[in-house]
Amino acid sequence: MREMVVLGVRVSVPGNEVVVVLGEPGGTVVLPIVIGPREGAAIASAQAGLVPPRPLTHDLLVSILQTLGATVVEVRVTRVVDGIFHAELVLSAGQVVDARPSDAIAVALRVHCPVLCEDDLLEVAGVPVADAGLETAEDQGEMASEMEEFRAFLAEVEPEDFGRPAGEGEPGAGPDDAPGPDDAPGPDDAPGPDEDAPGPVTWDDDADGPGPEAGPPRAPGAG
Repeated sequence: MREMVVLGVRVSVPGNEVVVVLGEPGGTVVLPIVIGPREGAAIASAQAGLVPPRPLTHDLLVSILQTLGATVVEVRVTRVVDGIFHAELVLSAGQVVDARPSDAIAVALRVHCPVLCEDDLLEVAGVPVADAGLETAEDQGEMASEMEEFRAFLAEVEPEDFGRPAGEGEPGAGPDDAPGPDDAPGPDDAPGPDEDAPGPVTWDDDADGPGPEAGPPRAPGAG
């Protein structure tokens, strides 16, 4: 098995799916897995170091395991069956627990344990880095800066800042806000065939993924 790093959570186009991307350090192939938006938020928040005021689902799971004297020593992404990825949590006493990759990765980031991937799976479902739509180092720096600004905003915001009545701060909608003729959609606004066609996806759970007619495992169309 190969040890992977979580490169981030992305939104693929044109399907608009949430994708978590795993990759080898310095490798040329990555493993994109389509996940749910809530699981994507759980992974992204752990990567950003955000600690919720009350434990969320994955935080609760980690706390329960610690209370019972168990820890997660590693996470394994093992196989893809009918377009659905499968993963495992390996506990300190040797038990192996079946899991969705999204949940397993969210837990791994919270306990700082390795994320492993089967060689055969990476060969079947991996895609070149150039086709995964990952940000450059400059883009990642901008994202980090935006995250710091967002944290500062959360630290200063007050409850009364929300639900401010019209007339205080931003004015309410007036006659000038009514859509004009330029706002009406024209023939040039109609989506083209390339915009409507969803790309192939590979899901991490049958609850979120395609139906029983899903084809062989494929990576998301644009990463």
